[in-house]
Amino acid sequence: MKKNFTFLILVASLFATVISCVKPPEAIDNLKKSCLYDEKTDYFKKWTNSFTEVITTDNNGNVHSKTTYPLGYFWINSDGTYRTLSNVAPKSGKWDVTDSCKFVLDPGKFNKREFDVVKLTADSLVLSRKQGKTVYIQHYAAFNCFDISKIITTWDNTQTEIQYYADTTYYSSYIYPVGYFKLEANTNYSRLSDGDYLSGKWSVDNDCHLVLDKGQNLERAFEVQKLTADSLVIWRKDTIAHANYLQKYIKH
Repeated sequence: MKKNFTFLILVASLFATVISCVKPPEAIDNLKKSCLYDEKTDYFKKWTNSFTEVITTDNNGNVHSKTTYPLGYFWINSDGTYRTLSNVAPKSGKWDVTDSCKFVLDPGKFNKREFDVVKLTADSLVLSRKQGKTVYIQHYAAFNCFDISKIITTWDNTQTEIQYYADTTYYSSYIYPVGYFKLEANTNYSRLSDGDYLSGKWSVDNDCHLVLDKGQNLERAFEVQKLTADSLVIWRKDTIAHANYLQKYIKH
C-alpha cells in the first residue's frame, strides 16, 4: 500500500512538472509584446457580427461606401486558433500579431489577412483591412445569448440555403420549403417541411445552441444567427453529409 501511495505521489509530481512547463502559444507571446496588449481587455471570446462597412475608391478617385449586415460569429481563442461563421461558410485557422501591431488570420498561408484593430472594448470589436482599393471595416459586438422567450412562437419557412463542401471547394443550393417550425413554452416542438413532419423536445445548451431531440438519434444543434420580433435564422453543420444548412423563417 505504501509503495502504491509513493508511486501516485511521484506520478502527480511528474504531471505537475509537465503542466508547469507547457508554454503559451507563440501568438499569445507576440500579443503580449505588441501595442495591442492590455491585460484588462479580453479578446478571447465569441463576437457577434454587427455590420461591415465596405469603402471602395474607383479609378477616378471617387469614394463609394456601402454597409452590409452579415450573419454569424467570430471566435478568438486563447490557444492561438480562431473560428468564423459568416452567413453559411464556416472557417477556422490560426491567428497571430505582427511586429507592426497587425492582427493576422492564417499567418504564412495563401489566404493570410492582416487587420488594424480600430477598437476593442469589453463589448465591441472593430477590425479594418484593405484589399486593393477596397477597405473593409468589420464591426462586432460581444456575444450574448438570445432572449429565449422570443423564440417561443410559430415560424413560417421561407428559405433554406444548403452549402455542400469538400476540402477546398463548396457550392450552395437553395430550396423554399412550405411549412412551419413551432416552438412551445413546454419545450415541445413541431416542424412541417414540404409534407415531412417531425416533433419532439427542444432546449438551449450552455453554448446557447438551440438543440432538438437532445439525447436521441435525431439530435441536432443550431446556432441562432438572427432572432428579431418577426424573423429567425438558424444554422447547423452536418459532417456526415458534408453540408451546412442556413434556415430562414418569418413569424407566422
